[in-house]
Amino acid sequence: MLHSAAEASRTVGLKTQHMCARLENAEVSRPAFLEQCTRLVAASVGCSRAGVWVFRDTARGQELHCLAMYDGVDDHMTRVDDEAGEHVQTYFQTLEQVGYVIAADAQTHFATAGFFSNRLEPRGVRSMMAASFSVNGKLFGAFTCTQVGIRMEWSRPQLNVLRQIGSRASLALATYDARTALDTRPAELPV
Repeated sequence: MLHSAAEASRTVGLKTQHMCARLENAEVSRPAFLEQCTRLVAASVGCSRAGVWVFRDTARGQELHCLAMYDGVDDHMTRVDDEAGEHVQTYFQTLEQVGYVIAADAQTHFATAGFFSNRLEPRGVRSMMAASFSVNGKLFGAFTCTQVGIRMEWSRPQLNVLRQIGSRASLALATYDARTALDTRPAELPV
């Protein structure tokens, strides 16, 4: 049993650091890392689902693309379709200006209400929380938590845990992606 918020933060920090080191040392694949990361978020924050999303610019405007989504209700990774439309821009602007979204009632919160037109209501989502992450100073995506079935009054400590995991994990992902994009292996010589 954890005895203090500082001890809980330290434990989450150590787990996050270990998980990121395994990616950086190529001991796990990117998909395995994303699964570990979302499972850690769900367990540490105490939410039904945890995800990692990135923003992409498309001809239709900004789009949200899900890199990974862990469904704690069914205890498995799940595929989530991309999100596009005006509501994505509202969500993006909120994350860009504030750095997070805390929506105890995600159906009525100005930054998340647009997602309910066709997607979240049938899935039973009641509450959402997101913490943004940036790459090279530009908003790149968000780590998210959703609560299914019941409304969640998100707390500041829960947001801090999400930010703690997200800031370190996003750095590990960016480093991994940059390293794997550059093929620095020597060319094979013909024999």
